[in-house]
Amino acid sequence: MRKIRKIMGIFFACFVLIAAQVSAQTVKGKVLDERGDPIIGANVIEKGTRNGTITDANGIFLLKIAPNTTILTVSYVGFQTKDIKIEGQNNLTIRLQEENKDLSEVVVVGYAKQRKATLTGSVSSVQGAALTERSVASLSTALEGTMPGVTIQQTSGEPGADGANIRIRGIGSINSTTFPLVLVDGVETSDINQVDMSTVESVSVLKDAASASIYGSRASNGVIIITTKRGKEGKINVTYNGYATMQRPVNMPEPVPAWQYLQSELDSWDNAGISVTPDTRTQRLQLIQDEKNYKPDNWNRFDTDWKSATLKNEALMQNHTVSISGGNANLKYYSAGSYLYQNGLIANNNYSRATLRVNADATLTKWAKFSLESNVRQGVSITPGVSSPKAIINTALYLLPTLSGVKDLDGNWGYGKNGLNPVAEAQNSGTNTNIGSEVALSGTLTVTPITNLDISGQYSLRKTGSRSSNYTQPYEVSLKGIDLGQYPPVDAGMESLSETTRNYYRLQATYNYDIAKHKFNLLVGTQVEDNLSTNFYASKQGYNLGRYYLDNGDGSTASDGGGASDWAMQSYYGRLNYNFDEKYLVEVNGRYDGSSRFTSQNRWGFFPSISAGWVISQESFMKNTQSYLTQLKLRASYGLLGNQDIGNYPYTATVNTGYSYWFNKQLSSGVAQTALANSNIKWEKSKQTDVGIDAVLWNGKLSITADYYMKDVYDMLMQFALPYYAGMQPAYSNAGDMINRGWEVVVSHKNKIGEFSYGASFTLSDNQNKITNLNGKTPTDAQTVGYPLNGMWGYLSDGYFLDANDVANSLRLSSAARPGFIKYKDANIDGVLDSKDRVYLGDSYPHFEYGLKLDGAWRGFDLLIFIQGVGQRKAYMSGVGLKPFANGANLFTHQLDSWTPDNPNAAYPILLPEANSADNFVMSDKWVRDGSYARLKNLILGYNIPKSWCQKAQLGSVRIYLSGQNLFTLSHFYKGYDPEVLYGGSIGGEFYPIMQTYTFGVDLKF
Repeated sequence: MRKIRKIMGIFFACFVLIAAQVSAQTVKGKVLDERGDPIIGANVIEKGTRNGTITDANGIFLLKIAPNTTILTVSYVGFQTKDIKIEGQNNLTIRLQEENKDLSEVVVVGYAKQRKATLTGSVSSVQGAALTERSVASLSTALEGTMPGVTIQQTSGEPGADGANIRIRGIGSINSTTFPLVLVDGVETSDINQVDMSTVESVSVLKDAASASIYGSRASNGVIIITTKRGKEGKINVTYNGYATMQRPVNMPEPVPAWQYLQSELDSWDNAGISVTPDTRTQRLQLIQDEKNYKPDNWNRFDTDWKSATLKNEALMQNHTVSISGGNANLKYYSAGSYLYQNGLIANNNYSRATLRVNADATLTKWAKFSLESNVRQGVSITPGVSSPKAIINTALYLLPTLSGVKDLDGNWGYGKNGLNPVAEAQNSGTNTNIGSEVALSGTLTVTPITNLDISGQYSLRKTGSRSSNYTQPYEVSLKGIDLGQYPPVDAGMESLSETTRNYYRLQATYNYDIAKHKFNLLVGTQVEDNLSTNFYASKQGYNLGRYYLDNGDGSTASDGGGASDWAMQSYYGRLNYNFDEKYLVEVNGRYDGSSRFTSQNRWGFFPSISAGWVISQESFMKNTQSYLTQLKLRASYGLLGNQDIGNYPYTATVNTGYSYWFNKQLSSGVAQTALANSNIKWEKSKQTDVGIDAVLWNGKLSITADYYMKDVYDMLMQFALPYYAGMQPAYSNAGDMINRGWEVVVSHKNKIGEFSYGASFTLSDNQNKITNLNGKTPTDAQTVGYPLNGMWGYLSDGYFLDANDVANSLRLSSAARPGFIKYKDANIDGVLDSKDRVYLGDSYPHFEYGLKLDGAWRGFDLLIFIQGVGQRKAYMSGVGLKPFANGANLFTHQLDSWTPDNPNAAYPILLPEANSADNFVMSDKWVRDGSYARLKNLILGYNIPKSWCQKAQLGSVRIYLSGQNLFTLSHFYKGYDPEVLYGGSIGGEFYPIMQTYTFGVDLKF
């Protein structure tokens, strides 16, 4: 009987369970943040029970609940917990509000996204809105000063070439490239400045090995990940953003007028003891007086202001962008078209760019979705035919005012210097047109066969091309009515084409698995890419009737050439994340790369990393701090990265055409090997260690991030000199080591008082570089063990020689020394002044880089102030930029402050002709100047038109703003020169000035 009752009990229990299952209801929904992005891993619980689930990679959940359940509790770290009434609904859309944006912010990392709160690597990020508000032409310039450890130097203001140099945590190589890997929506791009800023959603910079090692051999110089905007579910959104900008050069030296040049030249002859006859002196003094009193007649007297004649006082820039976005549950889209036009400071110099981007996301089924990114770009750069804009500007600055007029009296161009006339070069020397184009297409299919497992496959095609047409047109020159021919002597025309095609294939799987407080995320994938580059050119001279087309030139002068190269890479990568109770965090990354740039024995390299984080604020012993300490996290990481960007075929011997030889008494065409090869070369590598701390206080009002890192680069590729009789260039060998040590700090504060909200963010970082091993290579100034790469070495100055007695009783570089010459110290105290007395004077890389951003908003008004600077940097100017009369040049007003007995503390030594002044301008601490600076980089004032006004005009919102860039600079640099610019050129001091800009813009949402 008891058995029967037992069986009946079991039967009854099963019946109850089955009945409960039959009567239970299933609730489906999606959990989103305030922006409409899905929240991954949010907890959805039947209130008052332990029955619950978590959202998948798309923010979707499916939960069976009791029939009488009316409320679900939804929670996620960093968001406010929310109770949702079901009220008969079975497909919910739930939006959570952020408790603290610093903790809940999603950061794009390698092949995925992670919450900032659970990051264990060193990653900096900035939102696209913070970049576009600065209204600059290039993305790299917009990033300047926004992220610590990311060195960005804007070295030029030339249209289409005003992008900045980027280095992440120091210098990663001596002979290989040192630029970071740049990815746009996961696909590599060669130039960050060709990305349309208006389409950027966010920029992440992976700085340490833990965050970057998943990119393996491509990541030794850091990784910049750019994510573009995507459509969101809802109504169609149409926006217009446009601005117009007036550009002016920031710093330029001022050449002296003719009379001062003539007087200074006469003084230099007297100082050098050069004999001048009485008649010559009388004529010179009379000419100086005439130049002061009368205007030039361009026959007997010339006083040409080449700078004013060549350069404009201002140049215009404009940018326009229109975007359309929207979608529904099945299809979302974002499209944007933009046009940028930037004029230059000289004639015949401008840049224009048009881009079109279309992004789409389609939900094919409940378990499959497809995303598409497409981008088309064309940029057109126009420069004068005979010379570069930088060289023309340099010529206009140093050319003597006494040579000729801009135009001669007979209407021809003035003769200038041997026909070199910068105004004619700019306006009438022909045109060099370069058309750069890009077509990029990428598609990704993602399927979810089971809960928490995503499998995606991606293919992308990126094709970039360049077409150049360079036609040099001679111009006629005259002097005093005498026709002196053409400059340049002959015309020339060249057409060139180049194209690079890149195919990219990726297969990846991601799996999330949670057990109570343990969360696991596993990512594995494989990637293959191939690259093919081709180029061709053809040229002729002797064009008829000014018709500059290749088929119209002289066939006897024709030449042509071309080539092709390709390389490929195959990779396997993976990442494992472990998270216990949002308290203990571990991440392991690895990538296995194989590159065609090495032999089969050295082709493959493995690049692993490990990182860990401890969220101390989650510990029970920190409960008493929760009222003010929102989060405190310690991080540490270690990893290995590689570098294979060393050219396509460095391991093999190659032959070059164009070499001839005698055979059977005849000259025959042949080929020759010009460089030795080393088949044993392998990857350059770097070991990187990082320790960091993240702190968030008072629920986000104050946040602090600090890092210290060590980056050891080894197996660097070096070349060792060969004897001259070898007749070939040396091969590369893995033989150099270098280290980088640095630290970074970010402090941010934000708050709201009534209707006034404000924020402040300060970044500060420093990197110290040192070469540790050259394996016996002969040291040079640029490469010396124990010192930074590209270090500066020179003498220590000790004022000027006061008089003849001082000269006679002091050490001298040569017998040319006289009063007013620079004295130098006997650094090694051996009683002899020679090259052994040269000491280390510093390096040109920026140190103690900082940025301060202040912003505020009140009743529709917004204000942004951004200050950027460098605390320590050394810079050396050479040639025309340093020496008066260098290379037969004019001198600048600041060089007039030269030594005389009555001016013993002058900025410059005694004024001498260039041939007599060599001792004064050797490398020394006198000329290695302080390149530190503080610059008001941006000042922006905006106003949002009241919504009631916008509604009357059937507009969503309208914002107008005024912006200024590079408005004010504090520095102790050379007068007339900018401390941020890199100067060079064959005669020194060549540059294109950075621009000071004034912008008016409008942002419309329809």
